[in-house]
Amino acid sequence: MLLAAIRKEVLQLLADRGALASMFLMPLAFIVFFGFVFKGGGDDGEGRPIAVYYEDGDATAERIVAAMSESGAFAPDRRASADEVRARVAAEDVLVGLIIPRELGPGGEPAELVIDEASSPQFRGPIEGAVRGLIGRAFAPPGAASDDGSAWLVVATPPGMGKPLQPGDAFQITVPGNALLFSFFIAVTVALGFVEERRQGTFRRLLAAPVGRPKVLLAKLVPYYIVGVIQMAFLFGVGAGGFGMTVGGSLVALCAITAASVFCAVSLGLLIASFGGSEKQVGGFASLAVLVMGLLGGAMVPRIVMPDSIQSFGLFVPHGWALDAYYDVLMRTGTTVADVATPIAVVFGFGAVFAAFGAARFKFE
Repeated sequence: MLLAAIRKEVLQLLADRGALASMFLMPLAFIVFFGFVFKGGGDDGEGRPIAVYYEDGDATAERIVAAMSESGAFAPDRRASADEVRARVAAEDVLVGLIIPRELGPGGEPAELVIDEASSPQFRGPIEGAVRGLIGRAFAPPGAASDDGSAWLVVATPPGMGKPLQPGDAFQITVPGNALLFSFFIAVTVALGFVEERRQGTFRRLLAAPVGRPKVLLAKLVPYYIVGVIQMAFLFGVGAGGFGMTVGGSLVALCAITAASVFCAVSLGLLIASFGGSEKQVGGFASLAVLVMGLLGGAMVPRIVMPDSIQSFGLFVPHGWALDAYYDVLMRTGTTVADVATPIAVVFGFGAVFAAFGAARFKFE
């Protein structure tokens, strides 16, 4: 009897694909992803591209650039002018640049590290520290310990990127990332709600009434949307009131991003429910989808610290676009709806596609 009971449970577990995916595929996805993110310092063992400008014949600058190449941390790319370095960083062709004046040194001008000061401290901190160390080493006498280079380096955001509000404030990064990650878990709730309604026969009774199917779906989804908006408002409210998170840009832009994100999450729930299955199967697959999308989109680890090859995957999920917009609105003064119109439209587009496919596939019985 005991063996028969064990056999029954094993067969049920094997038949539950959602549970199996949660047990095996989810941890595997996390292991592979974080392995690639942190392999070789986040750049797959290759130096990070850095745009560099210095005058011809500047021996000190040449020594610094040579040290950068030898360190393996950077891949210097010399540009024709200081303005070109700033323009390339502002356009995000490269994420960091260095302008080395001929008068660099004690009593002279400091070098300029061109970087987005509103970027994550996990990204900016190691780069700034490494460049300071390399500059300090260039001035150290042979055999002497180098200083930290702090006297000869200033950090500046290039023109065109907007003024950072509070560079390095951790809650400016963690609040939107975690709020977005957990707001998408409403997709799991939506999907399970549809499964339960189908199992209990509620839809059958509703369809007997003179109500169109689109209205039935809309009436089911609207309450979840309202709850999702309230959830986001609560999380951002706690971030602002409890942790000092500030909004550098437009509150209207912040609300627009939130509206698009919640719409996308609720629509994803409809799409997942349209594939059918038991509550366990739907719950397993929905949780896996939400976590993997959050992982790729940078809700757990900021995309800017990921290798370039992995960063691009974040644009295949709505999280990557939404977080780019959130960071601009939260961390840059003067950011308007127009400045983040493209990511907002893309997130709405994801939601519209999810809703269209979900509604087309959904079966009430």
